[in-house]
Amino acid sequence: MDASSLAMLGIILALLCASAMFSGTETAFTAASRAFVTRRAKEGDRRAATLGRLSERKDRVVAAILVGNNLVNTTATALASALLISWFGEGGVAYASLVMTALLVIFSEVLPKTLALRAPDAAAMRVVPVLSGTMRVLGPVADLVNIVVRGTLRLLGFRAPEAERPGITEDELLGAIDLHGMGHAGPADLAARQERGMLRGVLALDDMAVRDVMTHRSRIVALNMAEAPEKLLAKVLASPHARFPLFGRDGEEILGVVHARDVLRALQAAGGDASRMDLAAVAHPASLVIETRPLREQLQDFRKAPIKMAMVLDEYGSLKGIVTLEDIVEVVVGQIVQRGEAILGDLAENGEVEVRGDLRVRDINRELGWGLPEDEAATIGGLLVARQRGIPEVGAEVAIEGYALRILERRGQRIDRLVIRPLPVEVPA
Repeated sequence: MDASSLAMLGIILALLCASAMFSGTETAFTAASRAFVTRRAKEGDRRAATLGRLSERKDRVVAAILVGNNLVNTTATALASALLISWFGEGGVAYASLVMTALLVIFSEVLPKTLALRAPDAAAMRVVPVLSGTMRVLGPVADLVNIVVRGTLRLLGFRAPEAERPGITEDELLGAIDLHGMGHAGPADLAARQERGMLRGVLALDDMAVRDVMTHRSRIVALNMAEAPEKLLAKVLASPHARFPLFGRDGEEILGVVHARDVLRALQAAGGDASRMDLAAVAHPASLVIETRPLREQLQDFRKAPIKMAMVLDEYGSLKGIVTLEDIVEVVVGQIVQRGEAILGDLAENGEVEVRGDLRVRDINRELGWGLPEDEAATIGGLLVARQRGIPEVGAEVAIEGYALRILERRGQRIDRLVIRPLPVEVPA
């Protein structure tokens, strides 16, 4: 083998390495996490900042990489054909096609792309100098290629692709949240599941209204001026709550909101005589909100308000319930246990669990990882009533979306306690 053949083999090998570099660079650039790059850029990483700027015109960068990759591939194949023709004559063309196809596919395509996919973020940071150099040399050619591509698409009646989106959609973010902590086991899996629930709760604030989290009027612990002051004091002392709506003697007029501390001040002002307390004098003005108000707006108001409670009205101005800051926080962190209150009963071996009828469906799904429908009713009792279109009798069992709900206790027309168990999944024959 003469010196010229050795030189040509060296050039072909170098071109194969360049092709591998372009292939790995393309994969690392397109697979890198935009969130990772943005975070590193904000931390002051110059390579990440450069990568972020290049990502704003991803079509231009990819075009430049493809131009470079195809250029070295074509050149390497042509040189290999010339070399093998000089060795084997006309049959060298077939040999060159077979050999170069195998080398390009294995060592210049699959191998570098596989390596890049093992750690795309780290690989993308390492190839930033390659990307910058490629854009300086081949950027104008990439612009020309994109002009030709857009013109061809217009001639064929297709719309030209739009510029890269500046951010990610909510669906993409939800998908990323679902992947968080996947594959973990034991305590790590439990922690990841709780974190996923909180992250989804933050995003859910935009899609929920006050009526989705409010406490219904039937469950409100309220103070009524028609009752004796000493009875009102006893009610405050016996309640686990700190804030109470104050109603007029007719039970409809909203006089304000009373905090437990205000009751103590009123008692002190009356010289310790509970019968002389005037709660109306210490009540705070009630905040009135419509039930369709977005939850995020209400959260912003609570951040500024001295009393973290609002009266929820329907479209006719009638009181439907109350909403507190804790109700909104529970969307993110899950149900906050009150004194002596359990979120769920003990989970039996068959997956059966006893719950209160007023427990919110989303809290059950969050705690147990279930998939009960959350768009038909806020509470599990309401879901059962909505599906039955009426109030079932005690002992009745209803199947809903792969779960069996059985009523244990009713209080008037309200479902007080019920049992839920997952139904076995039927495997098709």
